[in-house]
Amino acid sequence: MEGKSYQRLPRVKIREMRDDYLKFELRDTDASVANALRRVMIAEVPTVAIDLVEIEINSSVLNDEFIAHRLGLIPLTSDRAMSMRFSRDCDACDGDGQCEFCSVEFHLRAKCHSDQTLDVTSKDLLSSDHTVVPVDFSDSSGFESSEQKGIIIVKLRRGQELRLRAIARKGIGKDHAKWSPAATVTFMYEPDIRINEELMDTLTLEEKKAWVESSPTKVFDIDPKTDKVGWFPNIRASFLWL
Repeated sequence: MEGKSYQRLPRVKIREMRDDYLKFELRDTDASVANALRRVMIAEVPTVAIDLVEIEINSSVLNDEFIAHRLGLIPLTSDRAMSMRFSRDCDACDGDGQCEFCSVEFHLRAKCHSDQTLDVTSKDLLSSDHTVVPVDFSDSSGFESSEQKGIIIVKLRRGQELRLRAIARKGIGKDHAKWSPAATVTFMYEPDIRINEELMDTLTLEEKKAWVESSPTKVFDIDPKTDKVGWFPNIRASFLWL
């Protein structure tokens, strides 16, 4: 249709997807739509995070507020986030935010009985809902063995104890960073380079080599079998990460 804006008809192609990483191409649109997606991913996608902490016993070196802040920043699996209610909209508990429809309860009990320092980690948090638990980084590449034990909350020495109850609720990153579903979301322009094959065929091999070397980003190469100049995948990938 004449006059139709192509910005409203973007195409998405997923190039790489892992449990904690996604890379995709966004075509037939402009930077405003890409930036809108970025902002929505950071600020509008709901997740579950610890929002209330009731500490019963804390004889560690960290004060109650410090521990509560660390607990709030522990990432939780949020597959259930879309079906949960916001605590402010929950009519089952009159907005109290402590019912099964809008919250998940965690308990933590740890005490050091030896002379060796006890690491209290996210794996010590016991959840009332098996679908909402601290994210497990054990299978992720790039983490040291110490990280596989979980995210450290506090370290206890002999006789020190930590006992608490925590309530996790649904929220969005716009309200608090602990509800942000992503650590970073970035986008970049990917160039679309097209070579005039007819003009390129008129050049000698030496002229083609000089043309390839003239590129400041070194994204072109010459195929040794056909002597054709091209923008090859391995060269292209290295260029995208410059």
